[in-house]
Amino acid sequence: MSEDRTPRRRPEKQTRRTTARQPQQTGRRLLYLALPLLLAGLLTYVALRTPWLTVQHVGIEGAETLDAAALVELSGLKGKSMLGLPLDDARERLLTVPQVKAVSFSRSWPQGVTIHVREREPVAFWAVGGHDYAVDAEGYVLGGGAPDGPAPRIVEPDADRVMGPGDRVHPDAIALARRIFEESPRFLGEGVSELEYRPAIGVTAVFENGMRVAFGDERAYDYKIAVLSKLLDQLTARGYTPHAVDLRFGERVTYE
Repeated sequence: MSEDRTPRRRPEKQTRRTTARQPQQTGRRLLYLALPLLLAGLLTYVALRTPWLTVQHVGIEGAETLDAAALVELSGLKGKSMLGLPLDDARERLLTVPQVKAVSFSRSWPQGVTIHVREREPVAFWAVGGHDYAVDAEGYVLGGGAPDGPAPRIVEPDADRVMGPGDRVHPDAIALARRIFEESPRFLGEGVSELEYRPAIGVTAVFENGMRVAFGDERAYDYKIAVLSKLLDQLTARGYTPHAVDLRFGERVTYE
């Protein structure tokens, strides 16, 4: 039987030959596309492990009362790759130190890191259980230190607990106590001899003339001062000096 040479079969042979080349061409294209990614991954792998980009020097700035070497060790940054520094983990560990308020970092290429520390500053003393504790403006109990210059001492007479660094007292009470302590010579003409804090009452100031004034909290502070000044003027005109004044309830001011 003679071979069928009709035109209808020739295109089928050509189609089969063309289809056979497609997998090879596709494979080459994928290789060309993947090669840059493979090279980038290899370079990254090498860079992360080369000793030339490994932290060898860690400096501390801003630490005045804290031990710099202890902070460096706690950060855990020494020996880490400069390209993949675990800064979030280091910050979290450093903020566990009660004296540390904020932390930031800067790189000094190729092998250095500086840790910038902002310490909490004592602004007052909180007396409880027969002990005085330095506290900052946010109420955190500090491990040591003392305020620069005169500072209020807030006594919590109804408590006898023992506190330690990292514990916290009422920050609003500290803010109010500081304000009374600093401003009383101006609005009253006398300084504060003692400040007390009771949860059910708030802040009470004992002035140098012995008068006790219950302020409560810092709400409507300016109004309370205006009321107190007017009351004292009226009572002084009558020749009377009150022993105690309660300013906690707005216009319902009581005295004795």
